Amino acid sequence: MMMPLMLRNLIDEASINCKIAFFLHIPFPSWDIFRLNPWANEILLGLLGCDLLAFHTNSYAMNFLECCYHILGARIDKQELLIEYGNKTTVIRALPIGIPYDWFEQMAKESPKPFSCKEKVILGVDRLDYTKGIIQRIHGYEKFLEKYPEYREKVIFFQIAVPSRTDVDDYKNLKDELEREIGRISGRFATSDWTPIKYIYKNISQFELTGYYRDATIALITPVRDGMNLVAKEYVACQVRDPGVLILSPFTGAGETMNEALLVNPLESEMLADAIKNAYCMSYHERKLRMNAL
Repeated sequence: MMMPLMLRNLIDEASINCKIAFFLHIPFPSWDIFRLNPWANEILLGLLGCDLLAFHTNSYAMNFLECCYHILGARIDKQELLIEYGNKTTVIRALPIGIPYDWFEQMAKESPKPFSCKEKVILGVDRLDYTKGIIQRIHGYEKFLEKYPEYREKVIFFQIAVPSRTDVDDYKNLKDELEREIGRISGRFATSDWTPIKYIYKNISQFELTGYYRDATIALITPVRDGMNLVAKEYVACQVRDPGVLILSPFTGAGETMNEALLVNPLESEMLADAIKNAYCMSYHERKLRMNAL
């Protein structure tokens, strides 16, 4: 974030005509949170070295505009999405990252069948990261089994966790906690013929993953914070047969536009349990309408 201004100074000194653009892959916080950062001014000035500054969503872009206005006293234009500071103008844009939709759709038609179980499948796919809300998600699933016992032995929750930053203690601790909680919930509800949670901790190829997306009845994509989250988009692209239901956190960039998903606060386990039940019972007609719109 400091680099654009460093480059700008070098370019100006050398009288080189060069444009600088920067894309931020994560959320940008609101100004009342960002001002707590002791380097807030330096970071904003660093980014304003750009000619073009892009974010995933309009809300992140507006947060940056507000930060520059309240913290730096910059002139901002919310209609044109421009920031004037000193003798320079920076253009701000929301340019959300997407997926190769046709590729996922085609792979979903060709990918082998991943599930051999007779139960309906609820699917979670994430990097093993504390922002992804995996612990909160399995607590919501536990509440679902507790609140709606009639669905026990009718569903299996597959959680795919892709290894991430395995040398960092916080991530090691998260993995340990997740495995403990899965063991506890399985011990609480499992029967001789049924295990409520299947946990897959490994890298899975995108080709193989499209089969998981295609055959899952419900996708549970519930980060506590996420810049965009492409898993939600990938799941939709792979619904080439019987349409499933997407349960999505509103705290993702995708949650700002994918309004036909069931939007659920991942920190509310009761709400998450009800959403799983509603998704399970949703009619084909409603599933088809929602998926077509997504």
